[in-house]
Amino acid sequence: MVARHLAEVLPPEVFLTKTSKYVYRCPDGQDSLIVLRVDKRDGSKTFRQQLPNGKLPRSDADFLQHPYRINEWPSDGLIILCEGEKCADALWGLGFAATTRAGGSSKWDFELTPYFGGRHVVILPDNDSAGLIYAQKVIDALLGTVASLKVCELPDLPEKGDVIDWLDAGGTKETLSLLIEHADDAGNWRSGGARRHAGLSLSDLKAIKIERRDPLHDLLPPGFTLMAGAPKIGKSKLAEFIAGDVAQNNYVLYLALEYNQMVAQTRFNHLDDSLDIEIFLEGGFPRWDQGGAEKLESLLSFRQPKLVVLDTLARLKRPGQKNDYEAETQAMQQMKIVTDKYNCDVLALHHLRKSGVNDNKDDPFERILGSTALAAAVDNLQILLTSGDERVLHTKGRIVFPSEKLLKLDDNRFVEQHSALGHMPINATTQTQVLHIIARQGEMKVSDLTVRLEKAQSNISRVCANLVEKGKLIRLENGAYSLPKSEGW
Repeated sequence: MVARHLAEVLPPEVFLTKTSKYVYRCPDGQDSLIVLRVDKRDGSKTFRQQLPNGKLPRSDADFLQHPYRINEWPSDGLIILCEGEKCADALWGLGFAATTRAGGSSKWDFELTPYFGGRHVVILPDNDSAGLIYAQKVIDALLGTVASLKVCELPDLPEKGDVIDWLDAGGTKETLSLLIEHADDAGNWRSGGARRHAGLSLSDLKAIKIERRDPLHDLLPPGFTLMAGAPKIGKSKLAEFIAGDVAQNNYVLYLALEYNQMVAQTRFNHLDDSLDIEIFLEGGFPRWDQGGAEKLESLLSFRQPKLVVLDTLARLKRPGQKNDYEAETQAMQQMKIVTDKYNCDVLALHHLRKSGVNDNKDDPFERILGSTALAAAVDNLQILLTSGDERVLHTKGRIVFPSEKLLKLDDNRFVEQHSALGHMPINATTQTQVLHIIARQGEMKVSDLTVRLEKAQSNISRVCANLVEKGKLIRLENGAYSLPKSEGW
């Protein structure tokens, strides 16, 4: 009667369960312990431990704990220590040797420590206070015993999230390998871990000494820059110009992945042979998830370029699913992790989508092709647009001021006309004409501009006064108008 009553008042999913069986074995392969995990449909779960004979572990005075799947560990190599058998099995499925302890993160059994002697170990904690405390307990137990010990905290985990949540959100084997490789040394993590999880005070943040990189080129801010533009607008030409300038004093790695040999020879023929540029052409560099990650890191490590040009980004990046923000974010993060490690600037070329009637005319960055994750993951964004015979380079970034630079191509070189030519309203035709004329001819008086533009002098006077108020022009003592000095980033 009681069971029937419960069935009537409780939702049916409470009674639907999934039982998973995990077998712990000795190093010789004999069964040592069985863990039964029961997952209920309401999200709750329970665990039960028993010996192979069905009795509880505490019934055997000689029972000893063993790390999960120790009988499958490779003779050498990395061991990942995570929380829970389900996570360990998921990692094995990706090709990682992983283990855990029976009973979760409540404590560390010191009889497990000798099994890790001389091994390279990475701790993969869950994203909660219990995971943090557990990692610290493991560090205390293993330091001095293992060959190396690191702590890898997975990015963008939800509260109480684990490696399975990270994988479900789009994490990949390649990204995890990179995160593990760049994980914190356990000693450093332990000394800074508690403070890191508690956040920084303003005084601590301001006291951090950061070596800021100077721009390698006037047209390229430091960091990972995504430059987008319409096809044939000149973004590749601009990238070649920047690379040629930088290569006068620095090694440049140039992935011209849309050029065959004939096209590349024509495009790069004007550059001097003495420039330190290494070029990879179409078909000469694999995609990121097909060996490109390893090849790029090898080149970065061996040659240590100051600038990497990716023409285009889509030819190297791991493909993401359409409109899949998480997958695109992971794909970009994989590339940034590697390039940030070697402290090099990156110029990645990309395309713009076609303009539409609903586009925000004041924000050209909205037209970057693909998921917004592309724009969100990089340090800087650049858009190359046309303005008559010139090109306008729009730039913004996390730590650079937004700017617009008018560029003119002159014998394979891009010459900046003047930054004041940007930030003009679309309907300010006369203002733009005034700025263009003064940029080319130098200082001019209202009477000269009136003749050139064939407009009323009162109109030109009013336009020049407005431009002075906006900081686009300055009025000289002789009554002429001139452009102010150009500003950098």
